[in-house]
Amino acid sequence: MFRRTLAMLLVVGQLTLTLSGCLSVTATGSHAAPRPGGGVAVQVFADDDARREGRPSPAGILGELQRNDGKTWVPVFRSLNPTWTVVGLPPGSYRLRFPARLDDSGNVVRLSDSATGVAVRDGSVTEVRAVLDHVSTGLIVLGVVTVVAIAVILTKEGHDHGLPLPPPPPPGLVDVVFHVAIDLTFAAGASESIPALPPVVTSHFPASGALVAARRPRVLFSMSEPLRPEEVKGDGVTVLGESSGLVPGQVSYDPEHWWVIWEPRADLGPGDTFHVTLSQGAVESVSGKEMEKAVSFTFKTAR
Repeated sequence: MFRRTLAMLLVVGQLTLTLSGCLSVTATGSHAAPRPGGGVAVQVFADDDARREGRPSPAGILGELQRNDGKTWVPVFRSLNPTWTVVGLPPGSYRLRFPARLDDSGNVVRLSDSATGVAVRDGSVTEVRAVLDHVSTGLIVLGVVTVVAIAVILTKEGHDHGLPLPPPPPPGLVDVVFHVAIDLTFAAGASESIPALPPVVTSHFPASGALVAARRPRVLFSMSEPLRPEEVKGDGVTVLGESSGLVPGQVSYDPEHWWVIWEPRADLGPGDTFHVTLSQGAVESVSGKEMEKAVSFTFKTAR
């Protein structure tokens, strides 16, 4: 029994070492910031072939940017999209994490708490590329991963400017630029802090046009900043099936990830198209701001 236990521990240890190399996070360069402050542009690829072909990884991988405020690391931006850019950041020390992903039902799968350092400079957007390797079928059988992302993200501590820069990723990747308001000054001696901005949806799950196999998937809206939980409206999310009609569900808020979540009360109809809307007045940020407009998208269920 002891030998078997020891053998299992060795296998698990070797598995952990193998998976720890499954993600490469590297700075690829920089470009001018479109507005005051600095920024970070992130692109996530499943493997080197996908990077060369300009194919981003599947949605559902949580990227998180944190800032060092001198005492601790504070989250300033989160997204489930494989490509995103955030600007309007005060220069300083930041780090990038991939702490979780979503399975095919929209449930959270915890990943590593490790992070990679990113330097943000005034007037410049630091370009960061993350490349994942495919995980073998054997690991899938072991339950390490599920259907949505056939990859495991275990990052390691490092600095993005410590190695020679590789060739830049292929052109044509389009992401949305988000302006984040942080209650900090851009530089020492500045007299005013950055004004509060309305919250925006940085990403959602499922992705637009996705074909969903899960019968009772959770719908998530990832927000640009934390919300007031008591101001998240129970009827703020509407899900309308073209065949099923208005779908009853429950709305909740996940303060750890800044997610507005809708969960159906019953299985969704197979082979139907669903239109999802987060209404304009559904949420309110901690600074008292509401969204400027509603956000909608469509997904389909498998037959």
